[in-house]
Amino acid sequence: MAGVRGQDVRVQHLSFDRGTVSTRLHDVDVDAVLHGLPVRKPPTYRGQRNYPGLFWSATTRSFLIYESLLELDYLWLADFLPPVDWIATQPFELSGSFGGRDHRHVPDVMIHSALGRIRIIDVKPKSRLDDPETAAVFDWTGDVCGQNGWDYEVWSGTSATILRNIKMLACARLSTHLDRQTAMRAINACIEPLAFADLVTVVSTSAADELVVRPVILHLLWRGILTADMEAPITDRTSLALGNEEIGEFNL
Repeated sequence: MAGVRGQDVRVQHLSFDRGTVSTRLHDVDVDAVLHGLPVRKPPTYRGQRNYPGLFWSATTRSFLIYESLLELDYLWLADFLPPVDWIATQPFELSGSFGGRDHRHVPDVMIHSALGRIRIIDVKPKSRLDDPETAAVFDWTGDVCGQNGWDYEVWSGTSATILRNIKMLACARLSTHLDRQTAMRAINACIEPLAFADLVTVVSTSAADELVVRPVILHLLWRGILTADMEAPITDRTSLALGNEEIGEFNL
């Protein structure tokens, strides 16, 4: 496929200090793209069928533009996943030739993981994936990303229960007013799995009652320090256990 090896594929992105930058794919400054500005701002107009807006990310501590409610769902998921340490939306525009035509494409999301991996995500409803032109653009984008050492994914949604759980945990995603000693008691108590309500009882003290303890537990679940079955609604009966995050580096 023409351009897949980066010879004819170019990337255009917006840098805070350099403005519009256009370069070959293999020469792109990934950090500048991740921490730059969106190359496209979704329009708003009367009668439009999609719902754009701004999502406040706990990962980036900033607002991220989204173009649809499905893209907003993905941002909730990305913000929750512990391996994700940066998120950018509408991060760059790819341009190149394939299928005998020149094409331009702006992927929806770019994420950086703690392991140093880059993942590019296009968000599209399943009903739209059968469109031949859409499928061709996504196939080309996947090939281009693969040749540049990036992961690529077309995302069409996840379980409604998972999203409800994530949004519920998000009420405690910031740790500004949470107590570290209470958090450490909760972590130490979960050496063996405990039901949510039982953990609250074990951790509560005269100085830290249930109203103090519950947000701490929710924050630990958000951070992945404690884990639960996200495919089932989180209740007082939900079993909680230690996750895979490094507790030694834990800091509220």
